[in-house]
Amino acid sequence: MSKFLSGQVGKWQVASNLLLITVYCLLITACGLANPPRLATATAQAAFTPTPSLEPLILSVATPTAVPGNNPEAETVQAEPNPSITVWVNETSEGHEAMLDEMAADFSAEYSVDVEMVLVSPQILPDLVNTAVLSDTLPDIILHPLEYSVGWAEQGIFDVNANAEVLSQLGSETFNQDALALVQTSLRQPAALPNSSYHQLIIYRTDWFAQRNLAVPNGFATLSAAAEATTDRENLIAGFVVPTEANLVTTQQIFEHMALANGCQLVDEAGELKLLEPACAEALNFYYTIINQNSPIGVQTDTSTRNAYLAGRTGLIMGPPSLLSQIAGLDPAAPPRCPECAATPNFLAQNSGFVTSLNGAEFGNINLLGITSAADRETAVLFTTFWFNEGYEQWLSVEPERKVPMRLGTQSEPRHFIDSWGSQPLANSNQTLITLYGEDVVASLRDGIATTGRWGLPQGQGELITTLYEELTLSIVLQEMLSGYFSTDTSIIEAYNRIIELIPNYPFPNLTDEP
Repeated sequence: MSKFLSGQVGKWQVASNLLLITVYCLLITACGLANPPRLATATAQAAFTPTPSLEPLILSVATPTAVPGNNPEAETVQAEPNPSITVWVNETSEGHEAMLDEMAADFSAEYSVDVEMVLVSPQILPDLVNTAVLSDTLPDIILHPLEYSVGWAEQGIFDVNANAEVLSQLGSETFNQDALALVQTSLRQPAALPNSSYHQLIIYRTDWFAQRNLAVPNGFATLSAAAEATTDRENLIAGFVVPTEANLVTTQQIFEHMALANGCQLVDEAGELKLLEPACAEALNFYYTIINQNSPIGVQTDTSTRNAYLAGRTGLIMGPPSLLSQIAGLDPAAPPRCPECAATPNFLAQNSGFVTSLNGAEFGNINLLGITSAADRETAVLFTTFWFNEGYEQWLSVEPERKVPMRLGTQSEPRHFIDSWGSQPLANSNQTLITLYGEDVVASLRDGIATTGRWGLPQGQGELITTLYEELTLSIVLQEMLSGYFSTDTSIIEAYNRIIELIPNYPFPNLTDEP
């Protein structure tokens, strides 16, 4: 049975109050373009229109409790309540709702544990978690993105010993080893358990590239050349479109991918920021130039990026593989509308190419399960092992195009999950990634997701990365730069100083203070 958070009482009142505060903050009227950059950046955040998915949805599955018999002597005995568990999941689609309801019912039937699944919009998950810490209302398990794993573990939000216990029971060798390495805490404990993942993609029109004799856009030079060659402002064709809005995680991720592709690291093992090094300045200059010269005027979002490609208004975007089912015309809410698509509905699927590596750097988005320090460890470990065993293929079956399994298989079948990926039906159709795009594309989407690493994690600076993504510091600076408030030279300094402000007692010299 489904019910919304606003109808709940008790511990959920805290989360509901946070939601109201969050929505109120997003709707506050911001100042105009003449205001200081940090205030003006709030314009995009204030303009964001909250959708119903922002309100967490609760799926409760309760099992019958023991009922006293007719023995008069037993009438005063209280029935023992079932154990219970609450799981926050950063997904909100109807498909996920139905699947999680089924998974919870299966677990409850087998183990007599009441399960409450809470579907949380990714946008508000960090605020909900931080408020739950302050109000002592953490759930038992949180499904969350990689950016938050190590930071939340270092802050004591996750129980690393419980996560290690699950890993021991399932067999650490059954998980993607690169992903496990990314989420090691400073004490070499697993901050959380890698669940599923996907590559950030460069998606391009192969027919346009063939007509112009363009190379595959897998490096700065080929990406820039393709963007320039396909830009046609007179006919409203943009050469390159990516999200640029200040309140989007994807804005920050696009730049991080480009930075990694140019050898720019945010921070070193000692904790000193490296953002002022030439490799980072070069990456920022490239980012600014390709967007400024080849993108539509105005702030772009994930939705506008997708729509531009589906409408044939651009031949080059960066985005998630969830776009693959939409490009194939399997999503009635977002059908292809390119000029050729009316006569040939699968035209875009036949004429799209996909690149995962930019200058040799790949960018992986990983979702993980973390058992919290508030959980009953025995029950949480039991549910998490169930998730990765009996429930895992249920999880992987919904929107499989963006769920490459991070548990590769079982101890008896080491590649059971990973080898079957790509053959699951997409969007309730009889099509699969393999039938639509072929084995080679599936292999490129599946392999190497965690090999390049991400900013700060290989250097043991996960707590800084968590704060950086909670605050969306770079997303804000990037939009300010693209809006004309700062030059690229000033923007890199601005970003450097704002990140220093996030680090308590930063122990290194501020290099912008030097003559």
